[in-house]
Amino acid sequence: MEVADIVQIIIGALSLVATVAVSFFIYWLQSRHEKEMAKIEEKQRQEKLAEEANNFYLPWCTIAANLHRHERHNRKIYTDFCRCSIELQNKILEMAEFTIRTIDGTAWLDDAFEKLKADITKYKLGEQPFLYDGAKYFHRAFSRYRENEFNVDYSRQLKTICVLNPMWLMGEKDKNKVCLSQYIEQYFDFVLGLIRKEHIEWDTPIPPVDYAWEHYHLGYAPEEEVCYWIMELVDNFVVNIHNRFGTSVYDGIMWENSTDAQAETFEDRYYEILYWMYYTYCFKTKEKELIVPKAKMKKQKKAKSHKPRKNKVKKEKKGVDKS
Repeated sequence: MEVADIVQIIIGALSLVATVAVSFFIYWLQSRHEKEMAKIEEKQRQEKLAEEANNFYLPWCTIAANLHRHERHNRKIYTDFCRCSIELQNKILEMAEFTIRTIDGTAWLDDAFEKLKADITKYKLGEQPFLYDGAKYFHRAFSRYRENEFNVDYSRQLKTICVLNPMWLMGEKDKNKVCLSQYIEQYFDFVLGLIRKEHIEWDTPIPPVDYAWEHYHLGYAPEEEVCYWIMELVDNFVVNIHNRFGTSVYDGIMWENSTDAQAETFEDRYYEILYWMYYTYCFKTKEKELIVPKAKMKKQKKAKSHKPRKNKVKKEKKGVDKS
């Protein structure tokens, strides 16, 4: 074999090795690129989901921007929304397909609590003045305990007013107990004469405020617990009043702008309750004319859901200021 043939063979072998190496390198680069693209797409998907989840809290942002615009909030979307101009805030709400807009002035807050107090008297909800001194314990839930985890207490602790549906009680140990929200609904039905006599289990029920104050020992409970239960009383009163006597929840502004937002902290719960208070007591006809007609909405928002959460209210050493 001549030298030229040997050289030709070597060159051929090297070419083959180079071809294989280049092909493998290209395959490795493609695989790496595909993995990087998959990571980018996954990150974008997660960011989109996070953005959509944050959008659920935009209605509550309107309360944050109205009452505590210069606060640094626990939930980032509250702080970011508050930093925007009024025009941009309304544009954000419009682009997110909400029909509500920002709120002018803060005088509505005191007005709402005065109207709530009047309803508490009107519907005989209790004698204990738990909203005294400007509803200070309600507002302290935000000013002092905004970072606290919020969990609804659904445990059956209060005596039922009416006979409960057996279908509710499958597997329940306390057959004649209800949680606070159920008790308040039953009490409204009782006061309004909506419960048939044969279904009444307790014909002299204690008003919800007085019952909660006594049952949960709120006169000497840690302040954090007092703030929690006062928020729950206010929330359940306002929601019942709105749904029973206001615009139908299935045809009104609350339904059009409802989302899957869940209160996770006292801060969330505080803004959620004030949001309901504003649209129950203070939403004026003039403002209604500014709302985008329902027919122009591209899609309906999901109905507000209430996922059961176990109560984890932490104990606080200091007691309630009785002054």
